[in-house]
Amino acid sequence: MTLPFADIHTHRLDAGPDAVICVDPSETPLPELRADRHYSVGIHPWRAHLATPEAWAELERLAASPRVVAIGEAGLDTLRGPALAEVQTPVFVRQAELAEALGKPLIIHAVRSWQQLIALRSSMRPSVPWIIHGFRGNPQLARQLLDHGFDLSLGPRHNPATLAIIPPHRLHRESDAT
Repeated sequence: MTLPFADIHTHRLDAGPDAVICVDPSETPLPELRADRHYSVGIHPWRAHLATPEAWAELERLAASPRVVAIGEAGLDTLRGPALAEVQTPVFVRQAELAEALGKPLIIHAVRSWQQLIALRSSMRPSVPWIIHGFRGNPQLARQLLDHGFDLSLGPRHNPATLAIIPPHRLHRESDAT
């Protein structure tokens, strides 16, 4: 399942109709979702410690909207954010389960967490795409992720050799502009 958008990940609230705007329900104030735009909703790993019951309720409410076409930016980041195992991983797993329950792709922020993500994907066996956003890695890492079922999204800064090995139906584009 390829998302039919020219830009599957941006933080620009004024992005055009061919973009998926990322909204984090743990942020305040929360922007209103416009009827003429598409969104992804998720709790960023840097903010996983803010995954309060209220943030989860808002995430689930927003995720049910037909304007929301993906869940995320969920993820794991070993360099920044709260503790990986104790905080980030449970928040990521809950969002992956929500994506699966709603049949919506999962947009993933990943920093030096490839083995953890591969292990989670193997154990959870999702039917929806798991898309690594902003992938800048080398072709070897890209091949490993593709072999484990991940899709890859490339922004303006990417490895051209990596682009060459990604099958078109597993390739997404993004601006990630803030």
